[in-house]
This record gives sequence, structure tokens and C-alpha cells, in this order.
Amino acid sequence: MSIKSQPVQLITTAGSDERLVKRCALGFFRLVREVASHAQEVPGVVIQAASDVRTAWEESSRPNA
Repeated sequence: MSIKSQPVQLITTAGSDERLVKRCALGFFRLVREVASHAQEVPGVVIQAASDVRTAWEESSRPNA
């Protein structure tokens, strides 16, 4: 009995296109989830900034000690 090695094609052209679309869709969905995650932090940052501006305004009206 003899052993013969044969090359195996790992990626087909049709599968390559499908995987490209899948990779692009996956990257897009991850980006959308990341943007949504950061968007949830925006109100907290705006509230903190408004508070800091209000405090600075009040402190600016006081005479220097």
C-alpha cells in the first residue's frame, strides 16, 4: 500500500466572497454596538460639564480670597 499526498483547496472563490461579506457585516455590527455604547456615556459627560461650568460661574462672582 502506498501513500499519496494530494493538495487540498482550503478556500473556494464562492466561499471567499461569502466570508468577505460576513467579515464586513461583523465589523460593521461591532462598530455600531461600540458607538451605541459610547453614546450612552454622553449624557453623563454633558451633565458633569454643565455642573462644572455652573460651579465655575458661581466661583467667578466671589471676590478673590
